[in-house]
Amino acid sequence: MQFKTVKDVVDHSRLLHKQISEHYHKLSEETSQARVSMLLEYLKRHEDHLEQTLCKFEQDKSQKVLESWFQYAPDQDLKDVLSGLNINENMSTDDVVEMALKLDDYFIDLYQDMVSSSTSTPVKEVFQNLLDMEEHEKIQLAKTALQINDM
Repeated sequence: MQFKTVKDVVDHSRLLHKQISEHYHKLSEETSQARVSMLLEYLKRHEDHLEQTLCKFEQDKSQKVLESWFQYAPDQDLKDVLSGLNINENMSTDDVVEMALKLDDYFIDLYQDMVSSSTSTPVKEVFQNLLDMEEHEKIQLAKTALQINDM
């Protein structure tokens, strides 16, 4: 088990959101299906927004909270998170939604673990806010995917 700061975890999340955005953009350029491309571009913008939100989040939080230490286990990269999914240029909108929901679930699980393992109230609040944001974004994703699928 490693020890990390709150800032380390937020940076890890921000980097993963950036990698996911790049991944969606690459897939969007490779597909010939208009709906799939539209969904992937929406997801790219969604990930860009989350990355920017985490940057702003770091700027808004006190250094004391960001420098709080705790035991931290997850340290997965994008390949680890996407393992088990069949990702290719012929993906359907359902396949893309499944991939996006798996990625959202990764962040939700990460933040839930951080909330439950933190002993500091300010740190708990940081991760609870991030958890609430990810859960809200997952709902938005599901709604948008349904709208695109109904086109």
